Amino acid sequence: MADKIRLAILGATGMAGRDALRHHALLDEMGLQYAELTCVTASPKSKGRKLGDVFDEKETRLVRAYPEMWEGTRCPASLGDLVIDATDPEVIASKADYAISALGSDIAREVEPELARLGVHTFSNSSAYRWDPEVPLLIPEVNFYDMRMVESQKTPGKRVCNPNCTTAGYVPVLNLFLRGDPEIKSVTLVTQQALSGKGDAVADPEYVRRIRGNVIDDWTNGNQNEEEWKSSCEPQKILGLAKTKDEVKKGWNNYFSDYFPEGAPRTLPIFSQTTRVVVQNGHLEHVMLEFDKGIPKDKFLHILTEYKMPDAVAGLPTSPKQLFHFSEGMPMQTRDLGLENGMAVVIGDIKFESMSRVSMWTLTHNLRRGATWAGRQGMELYLRKYKGMFK
Repeated sequence: MADKIRLAILGATGMAGRDALRHHALLDEMGLQYAELTCVTASPKSKGRKLGDVFDEKETRLVRAYPEMWEGTRCPASLGDLVIDATDPEVIASKADYAISALGSDIAREVEPELARLGVHTFSNSSAYRWDPEVPLLIPEVNFYDMRMVESQKTPGKRVCNPNCTTAGYVPVLNLFLRGDPEIKSVTLVTQQALSGKGDAVADPEYVRRIRGNVIDDWTNGNQNEEEWKSSCEPQKILGLAKTKDEVKKGWNNYFSDYFPEGAPRTLPIFSQTTRVVVQNGHLEHVMLEFDKGIPKDKFLHILTEYKMPDAVAGLPTSPKQLFHFSEGMPMQTRDLGLENGMAVVIGDIKFESMSRVSMWTLTHNLRRGATWAGRQGMELYLRKYKGMFK
């Protein structure tokens, strides 16, 4: 392999950042490594500390908060002595050419454009720029071709986003039936989301008291909370149905109107309700698909089981060999979450409710397919397309 790229992990001591570190170590173990980790950043209070010390402190706090179920891990031994930098674009750019960003949205909004100006290619799990018209919102197996959007970015460094963890879990299924015959007419989504999706805040004693014994709405209250909005609207951009938030709203309104002009935008109605449950990792999602006409059971199953990975994505170090795995009953975190190192979409308990309505459960690893591992897969797609790697 050619010289390794210089890589930074931003927000490396947060929940998603720590899993990005585990991912980096796994690629080392598998002999698939193509990056040298040259910079890790965290909040100012962690600046100058050893990565392993902060990593292990946070994991210990979670184990103490949920002693009956949280499986803590230690910082990979090869990375523990790295010294944490502040999230300073100038410092990052002096040490790295590529970055996996696990930053919070407020920080990402300031830092990521500056990194692009300084020539650092950033692959972000933040929601800050998912709706920027020049920034791809990628699920590589679904819309790998949107990587070309970076060519319109004027900065020397390019920016790419991966979607919300709920979106990442079920949209690969929608993509198979979106423009087919029959075609999906609407989607109803109900989620049961793992604790780790909220980050280290789940170790706060007040939060522990609130969640224990309960299934809760964990987001902003209102007619549609923030998580429900993301899981309903981000698929529209990924699937090529809308480019802006305004287009999403207009297209959805057209769906419900009795008449709309020929050619008017019409996005896919996705009715989403989201909940948080007391499991460590893995978002379980109940997906109800309504088609515009009947779909035979054999045809539906054939489309799912005969899926082939796009050539553009197959064989990347982080890509699964097989995207969809199947369970006769409901998928289970303890049994299924490790499939494809957490990059699989596990589908189970498929029910044909009527000729035109099909329901199922999907299970995905929210820190992997739903967060920084997806960002790294997007980086690998960029490296293949524009740097000639992984041929």
